[in-house]
Amino acid sequence: MTEQNLGKKVASEAITSFGGMSIGSVFRYLFSIFMARWLGPQMLGLYSLANAVTRIGEIFAMMGLDNGVLRFVSREDRNSSNAENIIYSSIKMGLVSSLILGGTLFFSAEWIVLKFLSEDPFLIKIIKFYAFTLPFTVITLISSFATQGFKILKYKIFVNQIINPAVLLVSMIASYLIFGAKLAILIPTFLSAFIGMIFILSFLKKFITLDIKKIISTPFNTKILKFSIPLMFVSAIGIIMHWIDILMLGIFSDANAVGMYHPIERTAGLIRMILFAFAGIFAPLFSQYFYQDNSEKMKEIYQLSTKWIFVASLPLFIFLMLFSNPMLMLFGSEFDNGLALKILTAGIMVQAFFGLGSSSLTMSGFSNLNLLNVLVALAVNIIMNIILIPDYGIVGAALATTIALLIISCLRFFENYYILNLNVFSLKLIKPIVSGALTTGLIFLSKKYILGLIDYSSSLLNLVLYLLLSIIIVFIGYFSFYIILGIDKEDKDMVDSLKKKIFNQS
Repeated sequence: MTEQNLGKKVASEAITSFGGMSIGSVFRYLFSIFMARWLGPQMLGLYSLANAVTRIGEIFAMMGLDNGVLRFVSREDRNSSNAENIIYSSIKMGLVSSLILGGTLFFSAEWIVLKFLSEDPFLIKIIKFYAFTLPFTVITLISSFATQGFKILKYKIFVNQIINPAVLLVSMIASYLIFGAKLAILIPTFLSAFIGMIFILSFLKKFITLDIKKIISTPFNTKILKFSIPLMFVSAIGIIMHWIDILMLGIFSDANAVGMYHPIERTAGLIRMILFAFAGIFAPLFSQYFYQDNSEKMKEIYQLSTKWIFVASLPLFIFLMLFSNPMLMLFGSEFDNGLALKILTAGIMVQAFFGLGSSSLTMSGFSNLNLLNVLVALAVNIIMNIILIPDYGIVGAALATTIALLIISCLRFFENYYILNLNVFSLKLIKPIVSGALTTGLIFLSKKYILGLIDYSSSLLNLVLYLLLSIIIVFIGYFSFYIILGIDKEDKDMVDSLKKKIFNQS
């Protein structure tokens, strides 16, 4: 890849990824809103707890093969027999592991609920039902990362960020209207996993000849396993840290508190989609440059991707910090803990800014260091949850996660700086910071003279109107200030790629 088109390659793939993730986030957000308003905090809490347990089981079933297949496929030519064997072996290993873990989860569901969480027995049925989805989700994820290894993100994004959440939303609405509340929790997750698998396997056929007999006959690739197993623990600890607030709220409180926390986590997590959008194309490109020992390109793509993550995340961060209470009111009047949302949003913003440090360490072979980082962060998170949740509840859970995210971000910064000579900071960050400061001032003026005229607490329609007008002011104001401060070549690459996606230019 030449110097001239690197920025456009990153921008183009990131825009594809971000577009898909934005659509998926809307579907998931609507799913959470409907579930909160129709089923209430307790049922939403049971869903969140079951989802947390299943996602943790899924990571162990994956064995790190998602990152393994990404790393090894990205170094092979498209349609090569070696790439096929890597994918066949990875799918086979993932299928075997997911069947074992799914069975384990099914038979241990009663113990988890009654002894560990002390929750409603209906949660046992939910976990057992979700256990059957593990083979589908594991195959889907391994296959989608295999397509990403060929440096094309659209298939992975389409399935994981559009098909899966769309099926989740539509099937939940249909299940609730036809069968009632309990099946509205059970059916959507299963359908989403199964249909997603069918779609991604059909896309995978564009890259390899998908043959079930070859998958069965291909031996386990120990080289991939040796690389992937440490990443399994990294991913497992990372996903546990992601869900630890939910689990520990379930332990120290009840499903109702979990249900109240779910919208906070879902709303603050919107910022993460920007990190994931860039990480998707950053990882295989960085792996390629590291393999080629091209330190100049490694530094370029690291700073370029981080800058764009910051530029895109900052207006969303400002919006969530200044409009936390009305955002939560979308889920119902009882969901009104804006302080917890502000705290968690701050932590996730820091995570987004330093987040590529995890991918750079993994793709350069320092997966054990990544494991140590997440171990430290998880230990801090658990300790802080134990200290803070009993006294501060939801706010304590948000603060515990934010502290852990600050620590892991600092670790990644220093490790990338001293080991790989990668510095996330640059003068290019000054422009978005100034734009953000000016936008914040604009919002305070708007609240006084424009937004203050709307009583968003009087009706759902007024609330939606208030939030739409607010987010329009934030984003138009922010990017207007950004443009006024000057467009450089990197920004022009992003704009050109955006125009190409919108108008389908060649």
